[in-house]
Amino acid sequence: MKRPKSPDPLESIPTPRSQEEDEEEEEEERKLASVHRAKRERRQGSSSATMCQVCNIQLNSSAQAQIHYRGKTHQRRLRRLAKAVTTGRDAPIY
Repeated sequence: MKRPKSPDPLESIPTPRSQEEDEEEEEEERKLASVHRAKRERRQGSSSATMCQVCNIQLNSSAQAQIHYRGKTHQRRLRRLAKAVTTGRDAPIY
């Protein structure tokens, strides 16, 4: 049976680094961080999500929003809301 190679005691000692190498590494870390931040912002901020305030739902695209706004459920809730407003009451509580 083979034995694993024992670590060399000199390998465990970190080599001294110059200030220039440290600065280059920090710059690279900043670039990576900005790339990750940009991806996160793109994922969160650039979505064309729309919120239907009447139905209290989030619609992921303008096409989905158009379909929802023409749908029976949305139209029914609009009628109920309009009726509640004309009678002077707040929206019905269920």
